[in-house]
Amino acid sequence: MIEIHFMELPKLLIKWRNREVDPREDQLVRWLLLLEASEDEEITHVLEEIAMQEDKVLKKAMDEWERVSQDPEVLLAYEARRKALLDENSALKRAEKKGIVKVASGMLQKGIDEDTIIELTGLTREEVQKLRQQ
Repeated sequence: MIEIHFMELPKLLIKWRNREVDPREDQLVRWLLLLEASEDEEITHVLEEIAMQEDKVLKKAMDEWERVSQDPEVLLAYEARRKALLDENSALKRAEKKGIVKVASGMLQKGIDEDTIIELTGLTREEVQKLRQQ
């Protein structure tokens, strides 16, 4: 038998902040919060307490994380991967904007009014007027 859990990290973080889940009581919550620990000092503090008091496996993972995060090669690889992801996200946003502009141009050519174009594309009035002038 296989048991599968789907957890949305943003929703888990909200539940944690609202004290609806407790990493001291739920090992799954503990490990999922560990994914956010580097970005949140409060989560790190809580997990460190748990690791020191009761969860030897979590302590081992956190110690290893600390060791690896001090390795210059690992940090370099992390930063390179982070930059690549940011670049990819930026390229996707530019492509999305380009597509929206193309659709808006087509709408203008079909005689659709500016307010409708603004509503449907999310472009500003200035952007639509600039497209009209091109």
